[in-house]
Amino acid sequence: MVEVYAIRKIEDEDFTKLKDRLQSQLPVSSQQKINKYKNLRDLQRSLLGEVIVRRTLSEKILIPTNEIIIKKSAKGKPYLVDSKKHYFNISHSGDWVVVAFADEEIGIDVELIRKINYQIARRFYSAAEFAELDKKEGQEKRDFFFDLWTLKESYLKLLGKGLTKSLSSFSIHGSDSEFRLRDGKFEINS
Repeated sequence: MVEVYAIRKIEDEDFTKLKDRLQSQLPVSSQQKINKYKNLRDLQRSLLGEVIVRRTLSEKILIPTNEIIIKKSAKGKPYLVDSKKHYFNISHSGDWVVVAFADEEIGIDVELIRKINYQIARRFYSAAEFAELDKKEGQEKRDFFFDLWTLKESYLKLLGKGLTKSLSSFSIHGSDSEFRLRDGKFEINS
C-alpha cells in the first residue's frame, strides 16, 4: 500500500513559533543538519519532510521519532535502518513538501510548475518523449512536460540512483493518468 502526504509551506511567522517544537522530535544530528540551512524556506522544507517521515514511521514501528535511525545510501536515498517493510521517499519544490511511504521501494517527485524552455527536454528526454512533447502546445505542453519530468525523477528515486542514470536512457509513454515506462527490459504500467 502507498501513502502520500503533502504539506504546503507554513507562513514564516507561524513557522518560527513551531520550529523548536518540530525540531524537538528529531535526533540532535538531524537538528544540526537542518539548522545549517541559511535560507528559511529550505530549512522549513527539510524540517517538515523529516518530521513527516519520523512521525509516520513512529506510528508504524512504535519507536519514538528521535530514536528512529535513518541513513542514506551511497547515492543519497534515505532509508530506515533494519527494515525491509517500511520504505519512504521525500521531495520538495516551491512551497510543497511531499512524502511517500510504501512496503516496497518507492520514489516521488514534486515540481513547481513554471515557465520553462522546452529545449531542455532535448537533453533530458528520450527521442520518443521529445517528439510527443513537440506535438503539444500551450498549457497541454507544459503539463505534459512536468508530468514526464516528475515521473522520470520519481523512477530514478525509486531505483535509488539519483541523477547517475541519464533521464534520456529510458522512456515514459502515455497521457493523462495512464503512463507506461520502458527501461530496457523493465516495464511499468500505471
